[in-house]
Amino acid sequence: MEAPFDFMSDTLRGMRGIMLDMLRRPEKLLAAMRGAGTQLELRSASAGHRSEEPLHPASPRVDGFMSLAQFEKFYWPTLKEMQVRLVEAGITVVFYEGVWDRPIEYLAELPRQDHGFLPGVRHLQGEGVVGDTMCIMGGMKNSLLQAGTPEQVRDWTRQVCERVGKGGGFIMSTGVGEMEGCKLENVRAWVDATREFGVY
Repeated sequence: MEAPFDFMSDTLRGMRGIMLDMLRRPEKLLAAMRGAGTQLELRSASAGHRSEEPLHPASPRVDGFMSLAQFEKFYWPTLKEMQVRLVEAGITVVFYEGVWDRPIEYLAELPRQDHGFLPGVRHLQGEGVVGDTMCIMGGMKNSLLQAGTPEQVRDWTRQVCERVGKGGGFIMSTGVGEMEGCKLENVRAWVDATREFGVY
């Protein structure tokens, strides 16, 4: 499943085309996203007969090529509307692909859901932001498990547990779903530290 903006970009206009549309014909772009983009994505998600959907691809648009003002105008309104309607239909988004560093606070506007896997939230921005809306899943950088030391892994785990996991609402996980190349001693340090610091 894609945000209506991503559907328009990936399927119809291309990255260059939609960025030009934002400047040259913004109202037409907004109308197309509210109409065809939203309806097609809702129909596609509903046709899957599933209770959960991943959201692709978000980055680099959300945290790279857009200002927050552009995000508020072109990206978020149709994505929010789509997610509200999906929740009403019994479908929730559980995987927010890409980087959501700057706009993470917008997720607090969504209806409550079980959890959201936010692999791209870096530098602990998730601290206390969406805890009343969803349980944040993520936290551990795969690069640290692959190239760091057990001491570095333990320290990062402690920071994540104490800040993002403060008071609950956090599920410790890797930044991406697979763990290829991770050092065994780092994984053990991570598990042990999570058991030590991830208690509240």
